[in-house]
Amino acid sequence: MAKPKRVGSQTSTESVVTFFLGEEECALPITEGHQIILDIPITRIPNVNKHVEGVLNLRGVVTPIVDLKNRLGLGVRVLGDRHRLLIVDIGGRNVGFSVDAIGGAFDYETNKLQPPPEEVVARVGGRYVTGVVRRGDSVVIVLSLENLLQFPKDSDAKETRSGMPAGVIPRA
Repeated sequence: MAKPKRVGSQTSTESVVTFFLGEEECALPITEGHQIILDIPITRIPNVNKHVEGVLNLRGVVTPIVDLKNRLGLGVRVLGDRHRLLIVDIGGRNVGFSVDAIGGAFDYETNKLQPPPEEVVARVGGRYVTGVVRRGDSVVIVLSLENLLQFPKDSDAKETRSGMPAGVIPRA
């Protein structure tokens, strides 16, 4: 008698780096160019979007820094011993995110990513969230890197000569 064939579904995995914004554990996909650095002095820039803290010189590269806690409406950043800057490479351009603490890295099966519950959408903002994934007893909020960098025109962002609102980090 022939053995029945096992039909398996291939699942892909996603590698993410986790970080904390207050009590919320969030994650961004790991791509080439991620760096985690201690908080260093940031040069403030006038007339940029309210979420852009300023820029820093990172080994000769001017890097904009976004206050991610403020961006997601989770309060104002408070410097502490665990505060870090998460530097990502987006199409060859460095962008830094100010976070309260780094959690670490982990992999999850992409089919385990679930739509965010209404409470998460209401607290963090639906357009910034890709989904949520369980990690042990907790839930990690997986953020959309692309949407985090889209800054709407508002009273805090003046127009530049190019017609692009100040504080927008252009796509490469």
